[in-house]
Amino acid sequence: MARGKQHINLTTITLAKASSFLKQAQVREVLSCKNIPGFHLMKLSTGGVWRYRYSDNTGKRRVATVGKYSHIKPEAAAEIVHDWVIKGIDPLADKTDRRQMARKAVTDAARRTLRHYLETYYKPHMERSWKYENAKATYGRLMKHFAPLLDRDMASIDKADIDIWQREIEGQDRTYTTVKRTYGALKTLLRHAVHNDVIYADPLAKHKLLEPKLKDQESAKYDPKQSERRLLAHDEISAIHKGLDLFAEEIRRQRRNSREHGKPSLPDLELLNYPHWFIPFCLLALHTGLRPGDLYTLKWEELNLTFGRLTKVCEKTAHAARRQRKPTVVDLKLNGTIKAVMGDWHKDTGNPTSGLVFPSPVTGLTMGRQAHRKPWKRVKELGGLPDTLNFYSLRHHFISALLAAGVSVFMVAKLVGHKGPEMILEHYGHLCPDQAAEALDIVARSVAATNSHNADESGAEAS
Repeated sequence: MARGKQHINLTTITLAKASSFLKQAQVREVLSCKNIPGFHLMKLSTGGVWRYRYSDNTGKRRVATVGKYSHIKPEAAAEIVHDWVIKGIDPLADKTDRRQMARKAVTDAARRTLRHYLETYYKPHMERSWKYENAKATYGRLMKHFAPLLDRDMASIDKADIDIWQREIEGQDRTYTTVKRTYGALKTLLRHAVHNDVIYADPLAKHKLLEPKLKDQESAKYDPKQSERRLLAHDEISAIHKGLDLFAEEIRRQRRNSREHGKPSLPDLELLNYPHWFIPFCLLALHTGLRPGDLYTLKWEELNLTFGRLTKVCEKTAHAARRQRKPTVVDLKLNGTIKAVMGDWHKDTGNPTSGLVFPSPVTGLTMGRQAHRKPWKRVKELGGLPDTLNFYSLRHHFISALLAAGVSVFMVAKLVGHKGPEMILEHYGHLCPDQAAEALDIVARSVAATNSHNADESGAEAS
């Protein structure tokens, strides 16, 4: 009968020898293995510990702990050390690497938290390349609405988190439009983090929001601002002009009183065509439909009075440049009335060749985006207009007047600074019922003509 292979012990330290050694030895005395150089058992005040003494790549003598005697038997401890020797492993270096990797993982996770990325990277990015008010609003929206996720690793945010968030924010009576806008802000941040290699992939790339609640679906069918998107009546236009005239006289009267009562150094407004910037500001809005934001940033270089042309990059799409996209440009021919108004304002301001058309009277810089509200309110009071009439109604009137005149939707979109006709069709389609009816009449006439032609042919064949 053939004998099996004889088992060869890796270590000369048997369980019996180790037990006897620990009973008799002094603390820190060692029992060395004769088979594996450097492998030994050291006596501790309570029990013992397996250790391995070796030289690293630099020749430095080092000692690695294998484990406690009570936890590992002699043969198992020897196998660990034998594996280190065979594979040329430096156990302490490997341990250091693992510790460093663990620390790095903790650090990376801290860097990947939504709060850290928002504060350290995304907020400075927005402040650098976005409009101030947009950056401020987006930062506040993210901080407020995603507070429960701020200290989470962005890579770990998943569908369940967003579903919970959506239900909570809808429970606060937020509309579905607000939910979409806020979620969109988070998605933009995550894409930015991917672009900067902070996270490997957008964890929400394929996630879609829960469908809107029934009440939001119903409200989406009704446009609460549709009544504002209309032509202004002739009486309303007259009231605006009346209010502007009375406002101008009021400003001049106030200046006369100031000059007569201790402030003679103040400029004489009687010499100006327009004593207040809001008057040409309002008239330009009425004649061109420009948004208030575009009026505030309009420069003389964009207003060619010689050729009567206004060419303005829309502030609403100015951010497209940072994404290497083409912004929307308004290109309008000025009618004679508004050309004369702006010519007079150009003289009032000293015939500048550059700079803002409507700078702040105090700083000379761009005014705040709400600066027109106070004078507009006063003009409405003086003209007898309802307080509910929004300044944006001037833009609505411009668009409505073009549509009522039969200008194509595509041309209207171009004139008012929209990239396509979709917004015009969605919000002003109710203003074109006559065009729709005319189109249907054309179709009806073509069908009737076809039927008549067929009938004539049938009659000819019969005869």
